[in-house]
Amino acid sequence: MERLSIWKPESRWRQTVCADEPIVVKPYCPTACNYRIVFFSKRKKRTRYTQYIISAMRRLGCEVLHINMRKWRRWLGRSVADRVARGQVDRFKPDAIFVFSSDILQETLEHLVGRYPTALLLDDYFPISAPVTEKIKLVDVFFHTQKGQLEEYRRAGAKRAVYVPSGVDPVAHRPGVLDPSFASDVAFIGNVYLGERVEYMEAIDREFDLKVYGSGWEKTAVKTARKPVGVPEFAKLCSTAKVFLGIDKTADMELYFSNRTWFALGCGAFLLTRYVQGLEQVFANHRHLVWYHNKDECLELLRFYLQRDDLRSQIAQEGRLYAHACYPNDRMAESMLRVLLEGGPLPELSDPGMGFSNPEMAAEALQLAGSRR
Repeated sequence: MERLSIWKPESRWRQTVCADEPIVVKPYCPTACNYRIVFFSKRKKRTRYTQYIISAMRRLGCEVLHINMRKWRRWLGRSVADRVARGQVDRFKPDAIFVFSSDILQETLEHLVGRYPTALLLDDYFPISAPVTEKIKLVDVFFHTQKGQLEEYRRAGAKRAVYVPSGVDPVAHRPGVLDPSFASDVAFIGNVYLGERVEYMEAIDREFDLKVYGSGWEKTAVKTARKPVGVPEFAKLCSTAKVFLGIDKTADMELYFSNRTWFALGCGAFLLTRYVQGLEQVFANHRHLVWYHNKDECLELLRFYLQRDDLRSQIAQEGRLYAHACYPNDRMAESMLRVLLEGGPLPELSDPGMGFSNPEMAAEALQLAGSRR
């Protein structure tokens, strides 16, 4: 039985784990949700996030009417866009209304509330703002993928605030082909935030081959490889770069990490990301991904893992299988539908002790994930 040496930087000792240790696997198994849903959102061309949620609802058996009200408002004006949206919804006769962020006119939402069950979804950390909170006060359920911000929204007037884990799209988030233009020791996607993020990037850039993809970096000593990448390029980057680095806006919020964490894992990246409170509730360190607590530890982990192709490959595979089997967007969509329309149980986290080192279990997980494509 092969044994791999896993480095534990926080305690400076080496621990051996079995590479083919049997593990009980309980992947997500979808059940049909045959509802008629109206989903208000813009397209989000770069990440396609809202399209992934709509696709997940359709895979579950829902009929979904997508309304891009921001575009309608630009084309038709506010008053006509409101009138047309109301007519579309009433003719569709939905079972529920979902709104992403503030992607609906206030007067349109006020008209729909009380006529249909309503929910609003947020997917990232943003300072609380009036355009969003005024809508959150109206809807029946407010869903947020960032657990640490729920209490803040409850104080702002949310009737019911529910944490729902995000996830991966079974079609879009797959390993891409190797592309030499994305080759590097370390890759980072994100816009500049003066302060910690710049300090990290400058320190990494001095020691490693770093490529940064984002806006605003021209103000720093870090050179930008290119502007933010789209979905096809993202998969290529994840497959080609040796380390995909995560450093989100804040490390002080419980279970706050951007959807790029899931997207990177789903595309097969070896992810090194900054620790946030509660991360161990979702992932197993040095199994699905690797986390660091500060800049020095980040650099030390980079030195170690860049010399270990075998460990990077194994962790990347474990993370990909775990994300697709246990956190597909179908699970997120089903949880929201069950809570809003059936009074169902609150979404639960999978046991991060799960793994797929056993080859037969890995094959089973891949087959299950493939069946949802």
